Amino acid sequence: MKLVEASTAHAQVLAHIHGEGFAEPWSQAALASALASPGAFALIAIDDNGEPLGFVLMRVGGGEAEVLTIATRPPARRTGVARTLMHGAMAHVQKAGAQEVFLEVAEDNTQAQALYAALGFAQVGRRERYYGRRDDTRVAALVMKFSFS
Repeated sequence: MKLVEASTAHAQVLAHIHGEGFAEPWSQAALASALASPGAFALIAIDDNGEPLGFVLMRVGGGEAEVLTIATRPPARRTGVARTLMHGAMAHVQKAGAQEVFLEVAEDNTQAQALYAALGFAQVGRRERYYGRRDDTRVAALVMKFSFS
C-alpha cells in the first residue's frame, strides 16, 4: 500500500469511496471544492494494483488541523488502511506547523474511536445529532483532539 496526494481531479474517486461509507456522502463537487480550499489536502491509499482503498481529507492552518473526512472501502476495512492514512496525514500537518488536530467521530463507531485513541486522540466535546444514518436516525459526534506537544 502506498499513499498519494489527491488533487481535484480525484474528486470522483473520492466521492465514490465516501458514498460507500456514509449515509450522507459528500458529492464530487463538494469534495473538489474542499480540496481547492486553502490549507486542504487529501491522501489516497492505493494497493499494489493501483486500486484506491480509502482516503483522508484534512485542512491545516493557524497551528491547527482538522480531519474533514476519512473513508475506507468496505473490503479494505480492518486492514490498517485508516491507520496508514492517519499516520501519513499527521506527518503532513505536523510539517505544516499544526500543533493540534481535531476530528469528529460517530458515537456508535467504536472501531474508529479505538483507532483514534490508539493514535493519541482524546475526547474533548460532543455534537448532538451530527451524523445521519441510512435508517434516517441521527447520532452524536464525539469531538476528539490530538496535541503534538
